[in-house]
Amino acid sequence: MKKIMFLLLATPVLMTACKNNQSSGPGSVESITAAAIRLGNEQQDVAQQMNERYAAQQQQRVVYVNSSTNEAKVTKKRGMSKAAKGAIIGGTAGAVTVGVITKSGKGAVIGGVLGAGAGYIIGRKKDKRDGRVQ
Repeated sequence: MKKIMFLLLATPVLMTACKNNQSSGPGSVESITAAAIRLGNEQQDVAQQMNERYAAQQQQRVVYVNSSTNEAKVTKKRGMSKAAKGAIIGGTAGAVTVGVITKSGKGAVIGGVLGAGAGYIIGRKKDKRDGRVQ
């Protein structure tokens, strides 16, 4: 149906575009009509191929496979660990406390080292309990 409509519309346009309707050369009505018919056939073939591809895509089956396991996913935690926070807080508190008590720089350094060590140990235990460290 589309082919006939194309020919009915294309033929008068092609005939008016020709200078001499009597010649049988490359610009004659017969050759133009034949070219229009070939063009219509090619369009129809392309449309048929597209329909076949679409039908083939519609027939494909989609299969969903559940490949998950029951393992807990380990999420990468950001930020400072509790061990590091404990070391910083403990070191600062130890340095200030011992420095004030002894009123010497040597005592502040020793207090800072001991406080940092104690804070690290406490923070490390918290990290293990939370699952951050194995």
